[in-house]
Amino acid sequence: MKKLLVLLTVTALMVTMLAGCSQSSAKEEAVTEKNAVVTDELGREVTIPENPQRILCLVSSAMNAMYNLGLEPIGKVEEYKISETGMALPSVGQAQAINMEAVYELKPDLIIASSRYHAALEEELEKSGAVVYFFDPDAVGEISVVDITGYFGKILNREAEGDAYVQKVMDQAAEIKTKVAATGLKTGIMLQTGDSIMAAQTGTAYGAMMIMMGLENVVPDDLPNAKKSPLVAFDAEAIAAANPDVIYLIAQSNDPEAGKQMKQSFMQDEKWAELSAVKNKNVVVLPFKANPNRVTPEEMLTLTANALLEKAQ
Repeated sequence: MKKLLVLLTVTALMVTMLAGCSQSSAKEEAVTEKNAVVTDELGREVTIPENPQRILCLVSSAMNAMYNLGLEPIGKVEEYKISETGMALPSVGQAQAINMEAVYELKPDLIIASSRYHAALEEELEKSGAVVYFFDPDAVGEISVVDITGYFGKILNREAEGDAYVQKVMDQAAEIKTKVAATGLKTGIMLQTGDSIMAAQTGTAYGAMMIMMGLENVVPDDLPNAKKSPLVAFDAEAIAAANPDVIYLIAQSNDPEAGKQMKQSFMQDEKWAELSAVKNKNVVVLPFKANPNRVTPEEMLTLTANALLEKAQ
């Protein structure tokens, strides 16, 4: 009888241990499933924490995406001017001049960096102890300034929030596109004038506004320095050859009078006299606030569209 009791006790212990191992294994599998392993734009395998608490974004667009997903960044880059909440955060410098000491002081558990601007900082960023993920705006979607929210929604287990935001903005764009189509305008360009002529490419936030309005951007996507700046050099001859229906002039200050003078100077410049946009008076000053670092994409779209549609009425 004693031997039988011992045997039953041992058996029970073994069953308990096996069950414990099974549960432990199941927990480990669950953790692996929740902690997504993704490949970033530097080709690195990155294990994203299931629920990161201290997210630091090194570009303004990624910061805005976090807010769209219901997440709270712990620091800001100086370019970010969209919300009072974000502007009040501790600064880590400018996007292309990151202050590494400030990064370390914030003790992030996830850093979202740009493969364009921050690839050389890979080792320094990893010394913070955070998981570092590098993204490229060209890889987030066709309309990067909007699709970036959906892109990070998938990575950070907030896909529903990301998809809902993207759908909201694209529904807004569809309504605006119908109104713009009624004007008969089909092509456009956004310019920054001054010592040199700079134009916005389609992949930038400025170029994306035209695409969402249904205007074809006449600026090629493969101009020099396209990956380094939202605006690239584009000469007068190329603009004349493209002959866009609409020309947006990007305001350089919040002074309405300065905007009027810029437009007047452009309209009176002989080298633009034969452009359709000039002849038909479809030269529009883009409000100073309509900037991806100053407003959300949906606000930028409204400002950009209204500047054209109000003029057309």
